[in-house]
This record gives sequence, C-alpha cells and structure tokens, in this order.
Amino acid sequence: MGSWLPPADCDGEDAKFSVSPVDPDNLWYITPQGKLHGSHLTPTDHTYFVHNKLRDYERQAEAVRSGGLLKPWAPAFDVKSPTDGLIVYIGTFPFGPAPEGYTGTLEDYRVIIWHSCKVSSIFIHMGGLAPEILKVTGQLQGGSQGWSALRGGQSIRVKAGQVIGKVGAQGIDFSVHDTRVTLEGLQVPEHYQGEAWKIHTVDPFDYFQDPVRSQLLEKNIRKAAPYGGKIDYHIKGRLVGNWFMEGTVDYGGGGSKEQSGFCGNRPCPYWNGHLSIAYDHIDPQQIRISIGAETGIPVDACHICQAVYGVKGNGPDPANIDAASGLVKYDLVAREFIDNTGIREPTRNAEDQVLGVFLAQVVDDTSIKVEVIPSRNSSQVTGFSESARLYHR
Repeated sequence: MGSWLPPADCDGEDAKFSVSPVDPDNLWYITPQGKLHGSHLTPTDHTYFVHNKLRDYERQAEAVRSGGLLKPWAPAFDVKSPTDGLIVYIGTFPFGPAPEGYTGTLEDYRVIIWHSCKVSSIFIHMGGLAPEILKVTGQLQGGSQGWSALRGGQSIRVKAGQVIGKVGAQGIDFSVHDTRVTLEGLQVPEHYQGEAWKIHTVDPFDYFQDPVRSQLLEKNIRKAAPYGGKIDYHIKGRLVGNWFMEGTVDYGGGGSKEQSGFCGNRPCPYWNGHLSIAYDHIDPQQIRISIGAETGIPVDACHICQAVYGVKGNGPDPANIDAASGLVKYDLVAREFIDNTGIREPTRNAEDQVLGVFLAQVVDDTSIKVEVIPSRNSSQVTGFSESARLYHR
C-alpha cells in the first residue's frame, strides 16, 4: 500500500467535502469513473475534472499553426483541498513540454490527501504545486521519487479550500477512497494490491455537501445512477467484469507466457494482459469490450476506439452469460462521438461498422476462453481457432 497508508496523526473516520477541487465556474464538464480508454483497459477508478480553458488552448495551437505567436505557459486554475486533510505523498511524472502553442514546461504531479483515518482523495496530473506546499517538499523534479511523509517527513496539514496546486493542461483526475467500503464486484481483491486504493473506490459526489454537490452534478455528463460511475462488474461464474490473460498474475501483470513478457523487443505494458467486459461509463446500458492484447483490428479502423469497442445489437448481456451458455459471439463495432458539442466521449455505437468478432466462453467460475477475429462478422465464424486465449479473474 506504500504511500497510500493513512498517517499516524490522522483523526476520525468520516469526511465531508465542502469545496470543489476546481471551482465549478471553471469546469467545462466532469467525466465519471469507469471510463475505458487507452491504457485504462479496465474501468478507471477516477473522475476527470475538465476545465473550460481547454478550447482556448486548442484555438491557440491552431493560431500558431497558422503563423501566430507562441505564448508562455501558465496553468489556468487553482486546485483546492475539498476539506481538511493531511498530504502524505506527492509523486511526479516526467515533466514535458507545454501544450502546443505555448512555451515552457508542463509539470505533472500526483497528490494523496487523507481527510480522516478512513477517507482519502487522490489528485492526478496536477500542473503545479502551491508555494506553501513547496516550502515543505522543496522543488521536485519530474520523474523523481517525489515526496513522501513516510520517508522521514511530516504530513502536510491543509484546510478546506486551501490551494494545493494548479490544474494540468486539461484539468485533473480526482478520486475518493474509503477503507470502510470494499467493492464486491472486484472478485479477487488481492489481484489489485499494486493499486491498493482501487477496491475502496467510492462515488465522489456522495462525499460532497450541497450546494457543491449539486453544482458538480450539473457538470457531470453521466445522468444515470450511480452518478460517479461504476468500476466493479464481476459476478461469480459470469462473463462480465475484468479478466487477466493466462501467464499474467494480476492487475500489475505484463505480457503473456508465450511472449516471455515482451511485446516485440520491449517489455509489455502491464495493461497488455487486461480484458474488461463491462458497460459504458456514460450510458450504462451499452456493453463495452476492452482488450489489451493485440487483436488484429487496425487502429485506423477506429481511431477513437482505443481498443474499446461497442457490440452490435448491444447483446447478449454478459452479466447473463455463464458456462451453460457455451460459445457466445459478439460483433465488435466502432464508436462515434456522442454529439457535436466538443465533449470527447464516444458513447454512440457505429452499428454499421463491424470491426471483428469477439468469441467468448465461460470455462468455470474463474476462467474464460476468448478470441478476436478481425474483419469478420459472427455469421462468418463458427468457433475458436488455435489463437484462442485463456483469461482468469
């Protein structure tokens, strides 16, 4: 659990938030937990607070491409502690160049705050730290080990509404975790020990008091309960939920046995062994199949899919598929942006764009057999080939 441990000087169990991490007036929208995309091939355990300067940044980039002048980079808005707490850890990602159209450096931090002995919040991709914080930590270098109270320091006490830093280029990732809650839908909790907070992820909106809660829900693009999204879908003996490729151990696993942990000439990313059969984070009625392993489906067939596909006809429901169901076929379809507002959430299926067939069979309560056959539909495929793989919980 490392840096996620509550500090010795924590107090009490409950925590209620009275302040938004980013002023609601400065937010464009909030993306709920459970999103499947990119390296997040199992449902994300954090929300995304997207600020309303993002479109200005894009216009500046376009202006520079057309011959305009570069501008100096400065993060747009403050990030605040939602209530009293103790900062126990500040990690750093490698710092990079400022967004296109700007000069300077884009700083990148991860901050953990304990608000009681049970409730913590995590901020990811903060674009700067407040001077009061830097007085304690000193200047932190990108990609370094960061700062931790466990390494001989004292927890940094912060008050509700205190500025702790700045937003990143797009906003911040924000999550709340409560050790009094253990998610039932992550069937093997020990397989998530590398991210010990994950099994204690809660709906962040439930911890905010009004009027802040109502203000944030207005910005939230999910309109179905639970409003903060859902990340745990496992049902014993059913197809639905997270799976890990045979040859990997758990959530932190890399490549398969056949690859000896290598993808070509480089180590496989840990998500290469991930498979999630779940539901859309905005429209929970829509089935999503998220595949870390190579599928043969070309990227240019659906740039916005990022290895996450819809299902033609949206069925059968994986929550109802068990060993007695036998072989099940899903036609994988591309996805489209939900509308033309600029919000980048491809929630709608492109039903006429079948990219391949996903074959699945529940073997027993803890394992399934799957295969992706690209450029085919379900009527053209009768069963598994030698390329089928086993996955476990």
